[in-house]
Amino acid sequence: MAQHPQAHPISAVHRLLRGGLIWLPALLLAGCFQDVKESTVHPETDTGRVIQHVYALVTWIDAVIFLIVLGLLLWAVFRYRESRFKPGEVPKQVHGNPMLELVWTVIPAVILVFIAVPTWQGIFRAAEPPTTDPVKVEAVGHQWFWEFDYPDKGFVTGNEMHLPLNRPALVHTTSKDVIHSFWVPRLAGKIDAIPGKENLVWFTPEVAGTFYGQCAEFCGTSHANMRMRVVVESEADFDAWVARMKQPQLASTPEAKEGEALFAQKFCVVCHTINGRPDAAGQVGPNLTDLRDRTTIAAGLLDNTAANLSHWIRAPRSIKPGVKMCWPPVDSPEAACGPLPVNEEEAQKIITYLDSPSAGATADYLQKAQGAAGATAQMK
Repeated sequence: MAQHPQAHPISAVHRLLRGGLIWLPALLLAGCFQDVKESTVHPETDTGRVIQHVYALVTWIDAVIFLIVLGLLLWAVFRYRESRFKPGEVPKQVHGNPMLELVWTVIPAVILVFIAVPTWQGIFRAAEPPTTDPVKVEAVGHQWFWEFDYPDKGFVTGNEMHLPLNRPALVHTTSKDVIHSFWVPRLAGKIDAIPGKENLVWFTPEVAGTFYGQCAEFCGTSHANMRMRVVVESEADFDAWVARMKQPQLASTPEAKEGEALFAQKFCVVCHTINGRPDAAGQVGPNLTDLRDRTTIAAGLLDNTAANLSHWIRAPRSIKPGVKMCWPPVDSPEAACGPLPVNEEEAQKIITYLDSPSAGATADYLQKAQGAAGATAQMK
């Protein structure tokens, strides 16, 4: 019987490598065209462009070095391959070349100068924040949400920062517990938020829109769930938002008034602040004034819908492990935690109160709020 020749034992590996070499560049190029929300490649501020300029410079220099090294490597592989020499023959050996050694010492030094100059310029620029009409914000990191204090405006909000278009923003960072890191990639670079220390990052937003951010320093159980958004809007819209934030909620309907009472009865006032309510001055959780204006809840984890807010109120740790909204109250993020003593009906009344427009709302805002409330009611 004829014997079939055995397949080469590494032929499958060769096929895999060839396939990988074909598809790997395609996969890498595909990543260049994605519309990534947290990307530094398309900065939307002056500071972001300075940082991106340094990144781009280093990337192109590295790409040229990579191609040169790769070319020399391929040349050496083919020039000195075994098949070109007789068995036992050794290619001509080179022992030292002063000129070549001088060249490969001088060239890296020159490259470092080209990288260092724009880097220093960016560092010196970051150390000199503008003094002409800036918006000052204190970004305070908590496990696991962001508190944004506007000291010149006299109010605090949580997880969603608002900034006016084309005005410098000075963001001072610190922390109430562990080290966090404030990072909105399309606006500016990372800056640590350290307990007992204040750092500064500044930038001028040049494009209106919503920009996504994330804590960039591992800070515990729900580090990955510690998100934020920055809303850049016109000066008029920003001023209107500031006016609403300074006013208390308008609990005008019977259900909203019941929710206002439940907000105290269910101990929400112990952890949260709502402007205009002397009994609601807690600072353990985010400030909830004018919650209707926010697009997300749970530090950017969920869309701000009635269904999500109800789930969050009744069982927060099922959504974000380790949060301090826990029943019975405990300090440890690892401790067992049952559902909060709020039923679905009570949760909906609290939501109606939190969704009430503020006393600073304009007629246009009230009309939009009523439309959104009607849409929510239809969804139920």
